[in-house]
Amino acid sequence: MKRFLRLAAACVLMLSAVLPSYAELTLPPDVMYYATEGINGVYSLDFDTAQKNIEKVFADYPDHPFAHFGNAMIAWSRYEYEYELSDDRQRKVFEQILDDSIAGIKRWIKKYPDDPNAYMGIGALYGLRAMFTMRNRSWITAYFSGRKAIKNLEKSLELDPTYYDAYFGLGIYQYYAGTLPSVIKILAKIVAIKGDPDEGVAQLNLARQKAHFTSDSAKLILIEIQNTRTSKYYAPQKSLEYIRQLRAKYPKNPLMHYVEIICLYETAHYDEVSAQAQQFLQLIGKDPFYKDIYISRAYTALGTVQMQKGNFQAARELFETGREAIKNQEPSRWGVWNELRLGQVYDVLGERGKAQKQYRYVLSFKDKWGFDDLAKKLLQTPYEVPASKDMGPLPPTI
Repeated sequence: MKRFLRLAAACVLMLSAVLPSYAELTLPPDVMYYATEGINGVYSLDFDTAQKNIEKVFADYPDHPFAHFGNAMIAWSRYEYEYELSDDRQRKVFEQILDDSIAGIKRWIKKYPDDPNAYMGIGALYGLRAMFTMRNRSWITAYFSGRKAIKNLEKSLELDPTYYDAYFGLGIYQYYAGTLPSVIKILAKIVAIKGDPDEGVAQLNLARQKAHFTSDSAKLILIEIQNTRTSKYYAPQKSLEYIRQLRAKYPKNPLMHYVEIICLYETAHYDEVSAQAQQFLQLIGKDPFYKDIYISRAYTALGTVQMQKGNFQAARELFETGREAIKNQEPSRWGVWNELRLGQVYDVLGERGKAQKQYRYVLSFKDKWGFDDLAKKLLQTPYEVPASKDMGPLPPTI
Protein backbone atom coordinates (compact mmCIF):
# COMPACT_ATOMS: atom_id res chain seq x y z
CA MET A 1 0.00 0.00 0.00
CA LYS A 2 2.82 2.43 0.80
CA ARG A 3 3.97 2.67 -2.80
CA PHE A 4 0.52 3.44 -4.14
CA LEU A 5 -0.18 6.03 -1.46
CA ARG A 6 3.06 7.81 -2.31
CA LEU A 7 2.25 7.68 -6.01
CA ALA A 8 -1.17 9.19 -5.45
CA ALA A 9 0.27 11.74 -3.05
CA ALA A 10 2.92 12.78 -5.54
CA CYS A 11 0.35 13.00 -8.32
CA VAL A 12 -1.58 15.59 -6.33
CA LEU A 13 1.58 17.70 -6.35
CA MET A 14 1.15 17.80 -10.12
CA LEU A 15 -2.10 19.67 -9.57
CA SER A 16 -0.12 22.78 -8.79
CA ALA A 17 0.97 22.74 -12.43
CA VAL A 18 -2.47 23.95 -13.46
CA LEU A 19 -2.83 26.57 -10.72
CA PRO A 20 0.66 28.04 -10.18
CA SER A 21 0.87 30.59 -7.36
CA TYR A 22 3.61 32.58 -9.09
CA ALA A 23 1.39 34.99 -11.02
CA GLU A 24 3.91 36.09 -13.66
CA LEU A 25 4.47 32.50 -14.73
CA THR A 26 0.85 31.37 -15.12
CA LEU A 27 0.48 28.78 -17.84
CA PRO A 28 -1.52 29.67 -20.95
CA PRO A 29 -5.09 28.26 -21.00
CA ASP A 30 -4.32 25.54 -23.55
CA VAL A 31 -1.32 24.32 -21.56
CA MET A 32 -3.41 24.39 -18.39
CA TYR A 33 -5.92 22.16 -20.17
CA TYR A 34 -3.24 19.68 -21.26
CA ALA A 35 -1.72 19.63 -17.79
CA THR A 36 -5.15 18.90 -16.29
CA GLU A 37 -5.72 16.06 -18.75
CA GLY A 38 -2.27 14.69 -17.94
CA ILE A 39 -3.02 14.70 -14.23
CA ASN A 40 -6.35 12.98 -14.80
CA GLY A 41 -4.55 10.36 -16.87
CA VAL A 42 -2.13 9.60 -14.03
CA TYR A 43 -4.94 9.40 -11.50
CA SER A 44 -6.77 6.97 -13.75
CA LEU A 45 -3.53 5.05 -14.41
CA ASP A 46 -4.08 5.88 -18.09
CA PHE A 47 -0.39 6.56 -18.67
CA ASP A 48 -0.55 6.91 -22.45
CA THR A 49 -3.08 9.74 -22.18
CA ALA A 50 -1.03 11.34 -19.40
CA GLN A 51 2.18 11.20 -21.46
CA LYS A 52 0.57 12.68 -24.58
CA ASN A 53 -0.73 15.65 -22.60
CA ILE A 54 2.51 16.27 -20.69
CA GLU A 55 4.36 16.26 -24.02
CA LYS A 56 2.02 19.03 -25.20
CA VAL A 57 2.94 21.03 -22.08
CA PHE A 58 6.63 20.57 -22.91
CA ALA A 59 6.01 21.72 -26.48
CA ASP A 60 4.59 25.08 -25.36
CA TYR A 61 6.46 25.60 -22.09
CA PRO A 62 9.64 23.46 -22.32
CA ASP A 63 11.19 23.84 -18.88
CA HIS A 64 8.26 24.60 -16.60
CA PRO A 65 9.01 22.71 -13.34
CA PHE A 66 5.69 20.95 -13.25
CA ALA A 67 6.05 19.66 -16.80
CA HIS A 68 9.32 18.05 -15.69
CA PHE A 69 7.74 16.83 -12.49
CA GLY A 70 4.80 15.34 -14.38
CA ASN A 71 7.12 13.54 -16.78
CA ALA A 72 9.06 11.98 -13.91
CA MET A 73 5.87 10.96 -12.11
CA ILE A 74 4.53 9.20 -15.20
CA ALA A 75 7.78 7.24 -15.58
CA TRP A 76 7.78 6.30 -11.89
CA SER A 77 4.12 5.31 -11.79
CA ARG A 78 4.52 3.15 -14.90
CA TYR A 79 7.40 1.31 -13.30
CA GLU A 80 5.59 0.94 -9.98
CA TYR A 81 2.09 0.08 -11.17
CA GLU A 82 1.92 -0.79 -14.86
CA TYR A 83 4.90 -3.12 -14.47
CA GLU A 84 4.52 -3.85 -10.70
CA LEU A 85 8.29 -3.35 -10.17
CA SER A 86 8.96 -6.28 -12.50
CA ASP A 87 10.63 -4.61 -15.50
CA ASP A 88 14.24 -3.51 -15.06
CA ARG A 89 14.16 -1.70 -18.42
CA GLN A 90 11.34 0.53 -17.19
CA ARG A 91 13.32 1.17 -14.02
CA LYS A 92 16.21 2.50 -16.11
CA VAL A 93 13.81 4.68 -18.09
CA PHE A 94 12.51 6.14 -14.83
CA GLU A 95 15.99 6.79 -13.44
CA GLN A 96 17.06 8.63 -16.61
CA ILE A 97 13.89 10.74 -16.75
CA LEU A 98 14.27 11.61 -13.05
CA ASP A 99 17.82 12.87 -13.67
CA ASP A 100 16.71 14.84 -16.74
CA SER A 101 13.76 16.35 -14.86
CA ILE A 102 15.90 17.58 -11.98
CA ALA A 103 18.32 19.13 -14.48
CA GLY A 104 15.42 20.81 -16.30
CA ILE A 105 14.04 22.43 -13.15
CA LYS A 106 17.53 23.66 -12.28
CA ARG A 107 17.58 25.46 -15.63
CA TRP A 108 14.22 27.06 -14.77
CA ILE A 109 15.51 28.23 -11.38
CA LYS A 110 18.41 30.00 -13.10
CA LYS A 111 15.86 32.00 -15.10
CA TYR A 112 13.31 32.44 -12.29
CA PRO A 113 15.14 32.22 -8.96
CA ASP A 114 12.12 33.50 -6.99
CA ASP A 115 9.53 30.99 -8.21
CA PRO A 116 8.31 28.98 -5.16
CA ASN A 117 6.75 26.41 -7.50
CA ALA A 118 10.18 25.53 -8.87
CA TYR A 119 11.56 24.80 -5.41
CA MET A 120 8.43 22.84 -4.59
CA GLY A 121 8.84 20.76 -7.78
CA ILE A 122 12.53 20.03 -7.44
CA GLY A 123 12.08 19.33 -3.73
CA ALA A 124 9.44 16.75 -4.59
CA LEU A 125 11.75 15.10 -7.15
CA TYR A 126 14.63 14.89 -4.69
CA GLY A 127 12.17 13.37 -2.23
CA LEU A 128 11.17 10.82 -4.86
CA ARG A 129 14.83 9.97 -5.43
CA ALA A 130 15.32 9.58 -1.67
CA MET A 131 12.40 7.14 -1.38
CA PHE A 132 13.54 5.19 -4.44
CA THR A 133 17.15 4.84 -3.30
CA MET A 134 16.16 3.99 0.28
CA ARG A 135 13.99 1.17 -1.03
CA ASN A 136 17.04 -0.08 -2.90
CA ARG A 137 19.10 0.26 0.32
CA SER A 138 21.35 3.00 -1.02
CA TRP A 139 21.22 4.74 2.33
CA ILE A 140 23.82 7.48 1.76
CA THR A 141 22.28 8.57 -1.57
CA ALA A 142 18.87 8.52 0.07
CA TYR A 143 20.09 10.70 2.92
CA PHE A 144 21.65 13.40 0.72
CA SER A 145 18.66 13.40 -1.66
CA GLY A 146 16.36 13.80 1.32
CA ARG A 147 18.34 16.75 2.62
CA LYS A 148 18.15 18.44 -0.79
CA ALA A 149 14.40 17.84 -0.80
CA ILE A 150 13.98 19.55 2.57
CA LYS A 151 16.25 22.45 1.63
CA ASN A 152 14.18 23.20 -1.47
CA LEU A 153 10.84 22.84 0.30
CA GLU A 154 12.01 25.23 3.00
CA LYS A 155 13.11 27.66 0.28
CA SER A 156 9.62 27.47 -1.20
CA LEU A 157 8.13 28.48 2.18
CA GLU A 158 10.71 31.26 2.55
CA LEU A 159 9.53 32.75 -0.75
CA ASP A 160 5.87 32.26 0.09
CA PRO A 161 5.05 31.63 3.79
CA THR A 162 1.44 30.83 2.89
CA TYR A 163 2.49 27.98 0.60
CA TYR A 164 1.01 25.35 2.92
CA ASP A 165 1.67 22.66 0.33
CA ALA A 166 5.33 22.65 1.40
CA TYR A 167 4.27 21.32 4.80
CA PHE A 168 3.30 18.10 3.06
CA GLY A 169 6.89 17.22 2.12
CA LEU A 170 8.27 18.53 5.39
CA GLY A 171 5.76 16.45 7.31
CA ILE A 172 6.75 13.31 5.44
CA TYR A 173 10.41 13.94 6.25
CA GLN A 174 9.78 14.64 9.94
CA TYR A 175 7.62 11.54 10.36
CA TYR A 176 9.70 9.01 8.44
CA ALA A 177 13.07 10.32 9.60
CA GLY A 178 11.76 10.02 13.14
CA THR A 179 10.58 6.44 12.67
CA LEU A 180 13.55 4.93 10.81
CA PRO A 181 13.69 1.14 10.74
CA SER A 182 16.16 -0.36 13.16
CA VAL A 183 18.34 -1.65 10.31
CA ILE A 184 19.59 1.88 9.62
CA LYS A 185 19.67 3.30 13.15
CA ILE A 186 23.48 3.25 13.19
CA LEU A 187 23.68 5.01 9.82
CA ALA A 188 21.18 7.58 11.08
CA LYS A 189 23.51 8.44 13.92
CA ILE A 190 26.51 8.74 11.60
CA VAL A 191 24.84 11.20 9.21
CA ALA A 192 22.74 12.89 11.91
CA ILE A 193 19.32 12.12 10.45
CA LYS A 194 16.77 13.58 12.82
CA GLY A 195 13.04 13.71 12.76
CA ASP A 196 10.06 14.39 14.98
CA PRO A 197 7.07 12.12 14.26
CA ASP A 198 4.68 14.31 16.26
CA GLU A 199 5.75 17.38 14.31
CA GLY A 200 5.48 15.42 11.07
CA VAL A 201 1.91 14.34 11.75
CA ALA A 202 1.03 17.90 12.76
CA GLN A 203 2.49 19.24 9.50
CA LEU A 204 0.64 16.64 7.46
CA ASN A 205 -2.61 17.61 9.15
CA LEU A 206 -1.86 21.28 8.44
CA ALA A 207 -1.43 20.40 4.78
CA ARG A 208 -4.62 18.33 4.87
CA GLN A 209 -6.57 21.27 6.26
CA LYS A 210 -5.02 24.26 4.47
CA ALA A 211 -2.98 23.22 1.45
CA HIS A 212 -4.33 24.13 -1.97
CA PHE A 213 -2.74 21.28 -3.89
CA THR A 214 -1.60 18.61 -1.42
CA SER A 215 -4.58 18.27 0.88
CA ASP A 216 -5.47 14.94 -0.73
CA SER A 217 -1.81 13.90 -0.67
CA ALA A 218 -1.69 14.49 3.06
CA LYS A 219 -4.80 12.36 3.54
CA LEU A 220 -3.15 9.51 1.66
CA ILE A 221 0.01 9.59 3.72
CA LEU A 222 -2.03 9.85 6.91
CA ILE A 223 -3.91 6.73 5.80
CA GLU A 224 -0.60 4.91 5.65
CA ILE A 225 0.44 6.16 9.09
CA GLN A 226 -2.96 5.44 10.62
CA ASN A 227 -2.91 1.90 9.22
CA THR A 228 0.50 1.12 10.75
CA ARG A 229 -0.27 -1.18 13.66
CA THR A 230 2.90 -0.40 15.58
CA SER A 231 2.33 3.36 15.38
CA LYS A 232 0.85 5.39 18.23
CA TYR A 233 -1.17 7.15 15.52
CA TYR A 234 -2.93 3.92 14.56
CA ALA A 235 -6.50 4.91 13.63
CA PRO A 236 -7.78 2.66 10.82
CA GLN A 237 -11.36 3.87 11.10
CA LYS A 238 -10.17 7.38 10.25
CA SER A 239 -8.20 5.92 7.33
CA LEU A 240 -11.37 4.30 6.03
CA GLU A 241 -13.15 7.66 6.25
CA TYR A 242 -10.36 9.39 4.31
CA ILE A 243 -10.11 6.81 1.53
CA ARG A 244 -13.87 6.84 0.98
CA GLN A 245 -13.68 10.60 0.51
CA LEU A 246 -10.85 10.22 -1.97
CA ARG A 247 -12.43 7.34 -3.84
CA ALA A 248 -15.58 9.44 -4.30
CA LYS A 249 -13.37 12.16 -5.77
CA TYR A 250 -11.35 9.83 -8.03
CA PRO A 251 -13.78 6.98 -8.80
CA LYS A 252 -11.98 5.62 -11.89
CA ASN A 253 -8.71 4.74 -10.17
CA PRO A 254 -8.62 1.00 -9.37
CA LEU A 255 -5.87 1.45 -6.80
CA MET A 256 -8.02 3.88 -4.81
CA HIS A 257 -10.54 1.04 -4.82
CA TYR A 258 -7.89 -1.35 -3.57
CA VAL A 259 -6.75 0.98 -0.78
CA GLU A 260 -10.35 1.01 0.44
CA ILE A 261 -10.24 -2.80 0.48
CA ILE A 262 -7.08 -2.62 2.62
CA CYS A 263 -8.76 -0.18 5.01
CA LEU A 264 -11.82 -2.41 5.26
CA TYR A 265 -9.54 -5.31 6.16
CA GLU A 266 -7.74 -3.22 8.78
CA THR A 267 -11.09 -2.32 10.36
CA ALA A 268 -12.14 -6.00 10.40
CA HIS A 269 -14.95 -5.61 7.87
CA TYR A 270 -14.02 -8.99 6.42
CA ASP A 271 -17.24 -9.80 4.57
CA GLU A 272 -17.11 -6.39 2.89
CA VAL A 273 -13.47 -7.02 1.96
CA SER A 274 -14.51 -10.22 0.19
CA ALA A 275 -17.40 -8.50 -1.59
CA GLN A 276 -15.24 -5.59 -2.75
CA ALA A 277 -12.40 -7.89 -3.80
CA GLN A 278 -14.83 -9.96 -5.88
CA GLN A 279 -16.08 -6.77 -7.52
CA PHE A 280 -12.48 -5.68 -8.12
CA LEU A 281 -11.71 -9.04 -9.75
CA GLN A 282 -14.82 -8.90 -11.95
CA LEU A 283 -13.85 -5.47 -13.25
CA ILE A 284 -10.50 -6.75 -14.52
CA GLY A 285 -10.77 -7.10 -18.27
CA LYS A 286 -14.06 -5.19 -18.37
CA ASP A 287 -12.91 -1.78 -17.19
CA PRO A 288 -9.86 -0.53 -19.16
CA PHE A 289 -8.13 0.66 -15.99
CA TYR A 290 -8.52 -2.62 -14.11
CA LYS A 291 -5.63 -4.46 -15.74
CA ASP A 292 -4.66 -8.14 -15.69
CA ILE A 293 -1.59 -7.38 -13.61
CA TYR A 294 -3.93 -6.54 -10.70
CA ILE A 295 -5.38 -10.06 -10.56
CA SER A 296 -2.99 -11.06 -7.79
CA ARG A 297 -4.11 -8.13 -5.65
CA ALA A 298 -7.67 -9.40 -5.74
CA TYR A 299 -6.61 -12.90 -4.68
CA THR A 300 -4.44 -11.45 -1.91
CA ALA A 301 -7.55 -9.91 -0.39
CA LEU A 302 -9.77 -12.94 -0.96
CA GLY A 303 -7.26 -15.48 0.33
CA THR A 304 -6.01 -13.47 3.29
CA VAL A 305 -9.56 -12.87 4.55
CA GLN A 306 -10.14 -16.63 4.58
CA MET A 307 -6.89 -17.11 6.50
CA GLN A 308 -8.04 -14.47 8.97
CA LYS A 309 -11.33 -16.32 9.41
CA GLY A 310 -9.50 -19.61 9.96
CA ASN A 311 -10.77 -21.12 6.69
CA PHE A 312 -7.41 -22.39 5.45
CA GLN A 313 -8.82 -24.84 2.93
CA ALA A 314 -10.80 -22.04 1.30
CA ALA A 315 -7.67 -19.85 1.37
CA ARG A 316 -5.70 -22.63 -0.32
CA GLU A 317 -8.24 -22.89 -3.12
CA LEU A 318 -8.23 -19.13 -3.66
CA PHE A 319 -4.45 -18.78 -3.77
CA GLU A 320 -4.17 -21.78 -6.11
CA THR A 321 -6.86 -20.28 -8.35
CA GLY A 322 -4.98 -16.99 -8.29
CA ARG A 323 -1.80 -18.74 -9.36
CA GLU A 324 -3.61 -20.41 -12.27
CA ALA A 325 -5.14 -17.06 -13.30
CA ILE A 326 -1.70 -15.49 -13.83
CA LYS A 327 0.13 -18.52 -15.26
CA ASN A 328 0.84 -16.60 -18.48
CA GLN A 329 2.18 -13.56 -16.63
CA GLU A 330 5.58 -12.81 -15.20
CA PRO A 331 4.79 -12.90 -11.46
CA SER A 332 4.53 -9.46 -9.90
CA ARG A 333 5.28 -8.48 -6.32
CA TRP A 334 1.72 -9.35 -5.33
CA GLY A 335 1.84 -12.63 -7.23
CA VAL A 336 4.99 -13.73 -5.42
CA TRP A 337 3.49 -12.58 -2.10
CA ASN A 338 0.54 -14.88 -2.77
CA GLU A 339 2.94 -17.76 -3.39
CA LEU A 340 4.46 -17.13 0.03
CA ARG A 341 1.00 -16.95 1.61
CA LEU A 342 0.11 -20.24 -0.08
CA GLY A 343 3.17 -21.79 1.55
CA GLN A 344 1.91 -20.63 4.94
CA VAL A 345 -1.47 -22.18 4.20
CA TYR A 346 0.16 -25.50 3.24
CA ASP A 347 2.06 -25.45 6.52
CA VAL A 348 -1.12 -24.93 8.53
CA LEU A 349 -2.78 -27.79 6.61
CA GLY A 350 0.16 -30.09 7.43
CA GLU A 351 1.59 -30.24 3.90
CA ARG A 352 5.15 -29.32 4.80
CA GLY A 353 6.72 -30.56 1.57
CA LYS A 354 4.47 -28.34 -0.53
CA ALA A 355 5.11 -25.42 1.80
CA GLN A 356 8.88 -25.75 1.44
CA LYS A 357 8.49 -25.92 -2.33
CA GLN A 358 6.61 -22.62 -2.18
CA TYR A 359 9.31 -20.92 -0.11
CA ARG A 360 12.02 -22.14 -2.51
CA TYR A 361 9.97 -20.76 -5.38
CA VAL A 362 9.81 -17.36 -3.68
CA LEU A 363 13.60 -17.49 -3.20
CA SER A 364 14.08 -18.22 -6.91
CA PHE A 365 13.29 -14.58 -7.67
CA LYS A 366 15.68 -11.69 -7.30
CA ASP A 367 14.91 -10.19 -3.90
CA LYS A 368 13.65 -6.84 -5.17
CA TRP A 369 10.55 -7.00 -2.96
CA GLY A 370 12.19 -7.91 0.34
CA PHE A 371 10.62 -11.36 0.81
CA ASP A 372 13.79 -13.44 1.13
CA ASP A 373 14.34 -13.18 4.89
CA LEU A 374 10.84 -14.38 5.67
CA ALA A 375 10.97 -17.13 3.04
CA LYS A 376 14.30 -18.42 4.45
CA LYS A 377 12.90 -18.42 7.96
CA LEU A 378 9.79 -20.33 6.88
CA LEU A 379 11.93 -22.79 4.93
CA GLN A 380 13.61 -23.72 8.21
CA THR A 381 10.65 -23.39 10.59
CA PRO A 382 7.04 -24.21 9.61
CA TYR A 383 4.52 -21.41 9.76
CA GLU A 384 2.11 -21.56 12.68
CA VAL A 385 -1.06 -19.57 13.23
CA PRO A 386 -0.22 -16.83 15.75
CA ALA A 387 -1.78 -17.16 19.20
CA SER A 388 -3.63 -13.94 18.47
CA LYS A 389 -5.16 -15.56 15.34
CA ASP A 390 -4.09 -12.43 13.50
CA MET A 391 -2.65 -12.98 10.02
CA GLY A 392 -1.07 -9.54 9.96
CA PRO A 393 -1.67 -6.70 7.45
CA LEU A 394 -3.11 -7.51 4.06
CA PRO A 395 -0.40 -5.96 1.81
CA PRO A 396 3.10 -7.45 1.41
CA THR A 397 4.65 -5.15 4.03
CA ILE A 398 7.84 -7.09 4.77
